[in-house]
Amino acid sequence: MTKLIPRPQLRKAVSARQFFMLAYGTVVGVGWLVYPGVWLSTSGPLGAIAGFAGGGVIMLVIALCYAEMAGMFPVSGGEVAYTYEVYGLRLSFLCGWLLAFEYIAVTSWEAISLALIADALFPGVSGPELYSVGGHPVRLGSLLIALGGMVLMTALIYRGMKLAARFQEVLTAVFIASCAVFIIAGIAFGAAANLEPLFHRDQVGSVWPGILAALMTAPFFMAGFDTIPQVMEEKSPGTPMRRAALMMVASIAAGGTFYCLLILSMSMATPWQEAVRLEGLTTAATYESRFDSPLIGRIIVFTGLLGLITTLNPIFIAASRLVFALGRARMIPAGFAAVHPVFGSPGRAVLLVGLIGALGSFLGRGGLSPIVGMAVMCLATVFFFVCLGVLILRVKRPGAPRPFRVPGGVFTAGLGVAGTLFFLAVAVYEPYANSDGFPLEWTLFIGGVLLGLFFWLIAGRVRTGVTEKDRRRLILGED
Repeated sequence: MTKLIPRPQLRKAVSARQFFMLAYGTVVGVGWLVYPGVWLSTSGPLGAIAGFAGGGVIMLVIALCYAEMAGMFPVSGGEVAYTYEVYGLRLSFLCGWLLAFEYIAVTSWEAISLALIADALFPGVSGPELYSVGGHPVRLGSLLIALGGMVLMTALIYRGMKLAARFQEVLTAVFIASCAVFIIAGIAFGAAANLEPLFHRDQVGSVWPGILAALMTAPFFMAGFDTIPQVMEEKSPGTPMRRAALMMVASIAAGGTFYCLLILSMSMATPWQEAVRLEGLTTAATYESRFDSPLIGRIIVFTGLLGLITTLNPIFIAASRLVFALGRARMIPAGFAAVHPVFGSPGRAVLLVGLIGALGSFLGRGGLSPIVGMAVMCLATVFFFVCLGVLILRVKRPGAPRPFRVPGGVFTAGLGVAGTLFFLAVAVYEPYANSDGFPLEWTLFIGGVLLGLFFWLIAGRVRTGVTEKDRRRLILGED
C-alpha cells in the first residue's frame, strides 16, 4: 500500500467577524491618506466618486463569484484550489504565484507608506538621502522604518493566526470609529460650493478620462476582500461557511461606501482644487487647513497609521498562505508548507514573504505608483480566471454542493468576466500611455513572473514525484 504524503493543516481560529475585519481593514487600509490628491486632481470630486462607485460595483460582482468558489473549496490559498479544479496544474501555479507576488509587493507598498506616515508625524525622521527611484529620494531613516515595520509584522504573523486575527479586530474597530469622526465633521462643517467644478475635464472637455483613471485604481484599493479565501481553511468550527463567504461581499460594500464618503467629505471641507495643492499627505492637510488645527492633522495621520497596519497584517497573512498552499501542492519546494509546531503558522512561508517584502522596500516612494499598476495587472489576471471558473464549474459540476450561489447565476458571473477583462486592459495600457519608455509596472510584472518561473523549475523533481490523485488531496483536501 502506497504511503500517503502528509497534508499539513493550519489551526482553525477565525470567526465571521474576524473575516470581515481582515477584509475590510485591507480594503480601506492607508490609500485614503496617500492617494486622494491623485484622485481629485485627475477626476474631480464627482468624477472620483463615480469612478469608485463603478469600480465598486464591478468588484462586488467579482466578490460574489469568489464567495461561490470559497464555499465550494474552503482551503488555504483559495485561488490555487479554484484554478486547479478548473484549469489544471500549470494555470493553478501561475494564478497562485501572481497573486502571492502581488500580495508580497503590496507589503512593500505598505512598508514604504509607513515611512511616509512616520515622516509626517515626526518631521526630519527620514534622514539623509541614499539614492533615488523614479525621481523620488530614498532616505536612510525612511528605509530603516520600512524595514523595521516588515520585521515586526513578520514576527507577529509567525506567532500564529489567533494572535494576528485578534490584533486585526481591535485595530480595525478603533480605525472605523476614528474615521467616522472626521468624515462626518467634513460634511457637517463643509460647503457644497467647495465641490465645484464637479469633474476634472481633459483638453477636449471630456470627463471620462478622469472617471476612468479613478475606476482603474479600484481593483487595487478594494481588492482586500480576497484575503478571506486565503484563510478559509482556518475558519473556526462554529462559523457557518455561507456567513464567512458573505463577509467578502460585505467588506466591498462597506469599503466602497467609505471611499465615496471620504472623497465627498474632503471636497466639502475645503475647495478641492486648493486641497490637491496642499503639501504633505492630502487628507490630513485638508482637514488641518479646514479646522486650522495641526492636532487634527496629526490625529488623521495616526489614524492612517492604524489603517496601514490593518492592511499590512492581512495582506502579509494572505501572501504567506498562498506560498504555503503552493508548497503543500508541491508546486514549489515542499519546505514552504512546513507548519510551526508551537504557533501553528506556516513559518517558512512567513519568512519568505518577509524577506521579499523587505527587499521591495528599497524602491522607496518612487515605487508606490508602479506597484499599484503592477498589482492591478496581477489581480485582474487572477480575477478573470476565477470568474470564468464559476461559469465552467456550473457546466462541469452542476450538482456540486455550493453553500453560497452567485445571485443571477451565469449572467452575473459573465459580468464578472467582462469586468475583469476591462480592468486588465486598462491596467496594461495606462502605464504605457503615461510612460516615455518601458513602464516600470511592466518590469515589475515580468520580474514577478520570472521569479515564479525560478521556483517552478527548482521544484520540478518534487512536483513530478506526486501523482495527480495525491496532489488533488493536497490542494483540495479530497480523497
